Amino acid sequence: MHRIDVRLLGAFEVTHGAARLTVSAGRQQTLLAALALHHGQIVPVDDIAECLWGIDPPASARTTIRSYIKRLRRVLDEARGTEESVIEAQRGGYRLSRELVSVDTTEFRERTERAAAVAVTAGPDAEAAALDSALALWRGPALSGIHGPSLHRDVLPSLEEARLRAVHRRIAIGLELEDPGDHIPLLRRTLALDPLQERFWAQLMLALYRTGRSAEALREYERCRRLLGDRLGVDPGPELRELHQQMLVASPGLTASTGRARARTRVPVGMRAGGPSRYVPRQLPAGDVPFTGRTDELAMIDGQLPDLRRDVPGCAGNVLLLDGPAGVGKTALAIHWANGRQERYPGGQIYLDLEGFSTRDPLSPADALRALLIGLGVADDEVPGSVGERSALLRSELAGRRTLLLLDNVMCPEQIRPLLPGPAGTALVTSRNQLRGLVVRNGARRLTLAPFDHERSADLLNRLLGGRRLAERAALDELAALCGGLPLALRILAERAARQPEVSLRRLVTDIRGEQPLNAFRLSEDGTDLDTVLSWSLKGLTEAAARLYGVLAAGASAWTLAGMAPGAEEEKGIGPADAAALLGVSREEAVCLLDELVQVHLVERHGSDRFGLPAACLTRVPRVLAGALSVPALPVSVPGSVSVPGPVPVPVPVPVPVSVP
Repeated sequence: MHRIDVRLLGAFEVTHGAARLTVSAGRQQTLLAALALHHGQIVPVDDIAECLWGIDPPASARTTIRSYIKRLRRVLDEARGTEESVIEAQRGGYRLSRELVSVDTTEFRERTERAAAVAVTAGPDAEAAALDSALALWRGPALSGIHGPSLHRDVLPSLEEARLRAVHRRIAIGLELEDPGDHIPLLRRTLALDPLQERFWAQLMLALYRTGRSAEALREYERCRRLLGDRLGVDPGPELRELHQQMLVASPGLTASTGRARARTRVPVGMRAGGPSRYVPRQLPAGDVPFTGRTDELAMIDGQLPDLRRDVPGCAGNVLLLDGPAGVGKTALAIHWANGRQERYPGGQIYLDLEGFSTRDPLSPADALRALLIGLGVADDEVPGSVGERSALLRSELAGRRTLLLLDNVMCPEQIRPLLPGPAGTALVTSRNQLRGLVVRNGARRLTLAPFDHERSADLLNRLLGGRRLAERAALDELAALCGGLPLALRILAERAARQPEVSLRRLVTDIRGEQPLNAFRLSEDGTDLDTVLSWSLKGLTEAAARLYGVLAAGASAWTLAGMAPGAEEEKGIGPADAAALLGVSREEAVCLLDELVQVHLVERHGSDRFGLPAACLTRVPRVLAGALSVPALPVSVPGSVSVPGPVPVPVPVPVPVSVP
């Protein structure tokens, strides 16, 4: 019988065997985390209340906690299929069973204790192996996605300090028994996150010195000294000052243990005789919680990107593109899939947002390559100058390593072509663009995500609301229908409903129907507002294509473009001749402009020559996008339809070029 696994050293995760269990986001996850952090111990109800509500819990706290415990038991105990509960009520509190539940924080502590024990009985090599095993449990920042201020205040610092102690001890062993250069990337990354850690400055200086880079080691001391002075107004401590003095006089005591240090010639990771660097990047962000509705797509990705640890006949390559319209959940799907496949990529998982569709300029290939190389542990001063050299170094670093590159939010094929790995690596790419050139020239396979159907939309909304409003099922179904199948829209409405618990779902439906377009989906953060996210799809369009889209958007209701819905008649929508008449261009040019819109999922093709807005966009999205900017009126009639009212507001975005060598 499998135990329940609770993972807190990275994104919050609960599994039973190969199955992932869904624990409702918010206080239920915080409650389970609090019990897991005191694994096997009784946690008093008052302590739980403080974790959930702070120092001023509501009067109903105890009743609410009992309700949360009941829901957690339902999820965890049903997964095990036995009557014995994993959460026990004991003496005014609750205890998470050590016999039935495994927690990675407990396992990390036990493995580090085991490392200290074997250091005495079996020596430093065995200690290093035990520390490697302990540190492998860390998948990212601890307690990611857990909203518990007291846990982050009281527990997180001790967890992080335990990790840093293990890292420091592991590097100390490596500096004596291994190639010190192998540990320089991890030291630089550790100091980048916490530059006030003098113990790691000392190790970095020693690693550089022992690889023949004494001048660089002395420069690092000066960097540390200036940083401590600027931030804290203090000088380095006695240990660091003593190390600096020893380096100035080339003290013989700084050399590694006789006969144990390995060759120190710096060569790419994949070419080293000792194998890959011990530093393994795990950069994936935490995924959306809860994640639901993409079971078929997850299976399709597994089929397209098979487990390279096994010989898979017919494997067609190592680049997969997830494309689809804005807000459909491409990034969420990619991250969720990758987080569940860590064991397939022992060489690491690197995440990079290419900023193709955002408020910022797209990341250039040169900057993207620099970020990937540094993520693999290459020192900043070792990154070559040209794109070609950086691309070659990236392929060398990835050679022989089963590594996943998750290249998110890509604008065009030229942006990522130099980033693609060699045969051992895998690239999972997301974009609103169909990236046809990536398929043609680089053998990428494509999986296009469609919006949710109504059943999956309602299921996600119900999960986001914690299943608390089943009595309002009809209103919940109407809310789901208002979102056009876009997971982003569903999450925004769920946040609004949770923020206003006193408002019934029926009242919320009425309020939303009476609001201006997309006001219901507006948040304070520009990066999350639905209208802002959707408007980024216009980025990079030619002016003529943007004008055409503006006409389609503004005239959506007048033209009844719902011909794109399943079962609609073929003559509805708009054809190339109609578009040519609207813009005063040739039919051939109109075909190219319509295809440009199809390529970024702003328009769908139906049949051989009919085009129109996606069904998810017909009621809300076009209006907000069409109101962005204005151009002169286009009082042209569409054949077989009504006249377009003028003036027509049309968005005209400024194309943002991507710097390509």
